[in-house]
Amino acid sequence: MICQLGTFDVENYGDLLYPIVFRHLVQKKDPTLQVRLYSLRAGESLRRSTLTIESIRSLFAKEHSGLRTLVIGGGDILRTDWDLMARHYGRRSRVSIPSVRNSIDSFGARRFRARWMNYPAAGPFLIDPNDLPGESRAAYVSCGVPHDFAASEIDRVKRTLGNASFIGLRDEDSAEKLLRAGIDCEVRVAPDLTVTLSDQFDRNELACRGRDILSRFEVQSDSPLLCFQSQPYPGFDTDEILRELKRYQERRATEVVALPLGYCHGDHEFLKGLAKRSDGAIKYADVSSVFDMLAIIAASDVFVGTSLHGNITAFSFGIPHVFGPLPVAKVDGFLRVANLPLELKMNSWSELNDKIDAAIALGPRFFAAKAYNAKQKVHRLVDDLRLSAFIRG
Repeated sequence: MICQLGTFDVENYGDLLYPIVFRHLVQKKDPTLQVRLYSLRAGESLRRSTLTIESIRSLFAKEHSGLRTLVIGGGDILRTDWDLMARHYGRRSRVSIPSVRNSIDSFGARRFRARWMNYPAAGPFLIDPNDLPGESRAAYVSCGVPHDFAASEIDRVKRTLGNASFIGLRDEDSAEKLLRAGIDCEVRVAPDLTVTLSDQFDRNELACRGRDILSRFEVQSDSPLLCFQSQPYPGFDTDEILRELKRYQERRATEVVALPLGYCHGDHEFLKGLAKRSDGAIKYADVSSVFDMLAIIAASDVFVGTSLHGNITAFSFGIPHVFGPLPVAKVDGFLRVANLPLELKMNSWSELNDKIDAAIALGPRFFAAKAYNAKQKVHRLVDDLRLSAFIRG
């Protein structure tokens, strides 16, 4: 039995993809391996992901004394900002489950932490196996380090990671943050494991399903398709975004679909408003399933968005894509580790048309070849993980 821990309890496309992809990767090597999922809150099937999740606090219970391996990841979860993580469970998170929404509104981030994150750890997902019952191991897979650690935190983080049996990071920038903190544990670096989506799902089948879904939103099946996503962010000018999208639509005679991926970030509210203001030029894809989101991206000819995993999905299927101008290090880290041009990230929305043209000029074959190499790195990392954490002992 493998226990996988992560942020699988928030309504965010990428977070819900991790356990789906990870389970496929390990069971492809060994179909007998079972994976049980853990997050801060127990629950079932957010965004129809088919996931059943148990509470992280149960991992510390005596009945888990037979636990062998805890796999932690992926995502930007090698961090110590407990209160910020707690705020991810605010009003916009898990919008379909009122009890969770109400609990965070009532208690606030600090009280949420006291109630749901009251377990021994250096950070919400920095778990020392020595704090778990029985003979346990901890392995970190496809993790990111979003921030440098404070001096007061380094000793405990170093001790926690030093007791891990495997540390797999998703970009070199994360590895450099550990080095700057003096944490010199052995790490392996490979692209985010979701680059292997195209090994698990057939694009042609997904694209047919995606076009069928989009027909419900009056999207023409024979027109080129731009899939657009963005979360709201200070400084994002809705008028500028709308102007650039309409310009692209007119130049390329294409359909533009606004697809929310990060409900926990408010994508749905932002994009619904954008589509409403477009006078029908932009179609809002109000889908409820993570697999529908996947299908719509697979049906697209171009993807543009602030979502790391939206772009990674497009990349995996060889679809030209451009990152929106969200100032987060994980985007640059992914572009570097996947050996993609840094120019695929916008500095401002005013660059949207020029950046898309450049991505289209590179062509699907370029992206497919880069994706193939990235996937091979992930498969080697998973092989190393199995040897380090699952087989020995």
